[in-house]
Amino acid sequence: MNLNLARKWRSKNFDTIVGQELTIKMLKNSLYLGHFFPVYLFSGQRGCGKTTTARVFAAAVNCALLPEFQKNPKQHAVPCLQCASCVAMAQGQHPDFIEMDAASHTGVDDVRAIVEAAALLPVMGRKKVYLIDEAHMLSKAAFNAFLKILEEPPRSVLFILATTDPHKIIDTVMSRCFQLSFKAVSEQPLLAHLQEICASEQIRYAPGGLEHIIQATEGSVRDALNMVEQARFSGGIITAEAVHSLLGQLTDEQALRLFELVLHKGPREVLSFLQAHRVSSFSASAVWRTLTELVRAALWVRHGVAPQAYKDFQAQLQQLVMSVSVERLRALAEILYEHEQLFLRTTAQHELIELLLLRMCKQINPDDTSGAAGVPSSPSAAASVSSASVVGSQEEETGEQEEDDEDSDEIIDDSQSRAPWDIFLADLEQLKDPLLSSIFTQGTFVAYHADAGTLEVQFSKELIFFKDWLEDTKKSWRPLLLKQFGPSVSFAPLFTGVSRAAEKKTHTGASNASQEPSLALAFSKTDQEKLVVHDSGVAQQSVKNSSMGFPGAPKNVPVKVGWAGQKSGSSWANNTGQRGQPYYAHSRNAGPRQKPERPLDVADASSWRKATMLVQYFPGTLSEIEEKMESLS
Repeated sequence: MNLNLARKWRSKNFDTIVGQELTIKMLKNSLYLGHFFPVYLFSGQRGCGKTTTARVFAAAVNCALLPEFQKNPKQHAVPCLQCASCVAMAQGQHPDFIEMDAASHTGVDDVRAIVEAAALLPVMGRKKVYLIDEAHMLSKAAFNAFLKILEEPPRSVLFILATTDPHKIIDTVMSRCFQLSFKAVSEQPLLAHLQEICASEQIRYAPGGLEHIIQATEGSVRDALNMVEQARFSGGIITAEAVHSLLGQLTDEQALRLFELVLHKGPREVLSFLQAHRVSSFSASAVWRTLTELVRAALWVRHGVAPQAYKDFQAQLQQLVMSVSVERLRALAEILYEHEQLFLRTTAQHELIELLLLRMCKQINPDDTSGAAGVPSSPSAAASVSSASVVGSQEEETGEQEEDDEDSDEIIDDSQSRAPWDIFLADLEQLKDPLLSSIFTQGTFVAYHADAGTLEVQFSKELIFFKDWLEDTKKSWRPLLLKQFGPSVSFAPLFTGVSRAAEKKTHTGASNASQEPSLALAFSKTDQEKLVVHDSGVAQQSVKNSSMGFPGAPKNVPVKVGWAGQKSGSSWANNTGQRGQPYYAHSRNAGPRQKPERPLDVADASSWRKATMLVQYFPGTLSEIEEKMESLS
């Protein structure tokens, strides 16, 4: 029966095991000295030789030539592959070698059966060897049942645990094991191994074909042999193009061309390339891996170090990246790695790759506006245009206008001379939402980071209560923001500033203790009716229902809104008489006290939307004031 290459070329002795020199040396020394540990733990990635090494070691332990090997290791090798024990191992019929797949035998009953059988003496060899493959799949109860025999096994028994996830082995078992780590096979030994197999099996390969297989399999010998067989059946010769087609990857030429478009062209060219080469038909994971490897290789080249990947295109890659700064390449790598978890979770992986490629184009070419005509690339650019326009107009008045300013005045109209944030605020007024407009008006533009697409706006600390409300209402204002700052903008409000009233007081140096405080919400003057203060330090404002926009409220009936935030030690919060009796805070000679107000029922959140929001964030109550109150002076 013809076996596949991975089984046919499985190593039978220590000399043919590829890429695990240190581990093999330790096992040979153990055999030479005759010192055996009761439990061995072989850990490492898939396909690196754990199970094969365990079988070879078990065959060597029971080999008939072991005493001769211990006397003269240079003249004799174990396993000899000729004695009765070695032949039985090769045929899979050795009575003293028991191999168990822990992935299918995870229960405590399976472990108890091994414990009971371990008490029996070996039949053919010196020791009974138990190989438990995928040991991390055992249940916790199974591990606990193993503890006693692993700590004090019979002298005639050896246990070998093999696993790809050693961190899943419980600590009490790990502490009883002699641990050997199997590393990923490096490129040169694996390449020589594949070339030997191809020569023996008469498999033709072109230069670069086997190298791409090694890069794709990440040091796994079994995966590399399986891919050699797949490429062998897909075509007559194993070439780099055949391997890329087999894996659903971009070729090196295509990847470099795409990288060149990202670095030096624009979104239009990148999208045209994706469409022309049908990149969406490739494996999304393979495309993502290609992009990350390419950016990483570009960083290596930019720092003067030759990477392992793209060896045949070093000169072309160096020519591409030498005109690009290290900071830009690092930013590209950060874009990919920051979105890696999102890429793994999303179902629209190709769409995410397209979006990130467009963002990378914007990162590299901040002045490029292809695909987004009429939208300033950043607020700083818009501000510079605005300043150029103002300077041009001033020079025109004085008769000293320069030629470049004349050209700037000719192409820049009034709407373009305004900063995107100011245009956004002007467009926001068209929504006819006083509260929304008031909150954004109090914001101070900080910065717009074009590379990350982040817009930072600072608000006063008092407005932190409106953070969730802004998120809930973003469907109304976010389209206006995208119109000015582009489709990839991310709004980042900073609630770290001081209120407008505090700023005004700082600039003017006013120290009048009876000065009226400014409200956290900048309502218009016609909206303000009355401001009253209780002894608890809670300021209250009477605002007309029609101005506040409370649906369903009767017209011209003042509604008292209470809020917290002013310290009780402030001068205007201490203007109270008897406990629980409000006075007018703005007037030192206030009129008569008001009659008790009637609480207002705002339980219907759909009709009293803003009132419900205010009550949610600010302590206090809403009440109707039946008597007509004097307006603020």
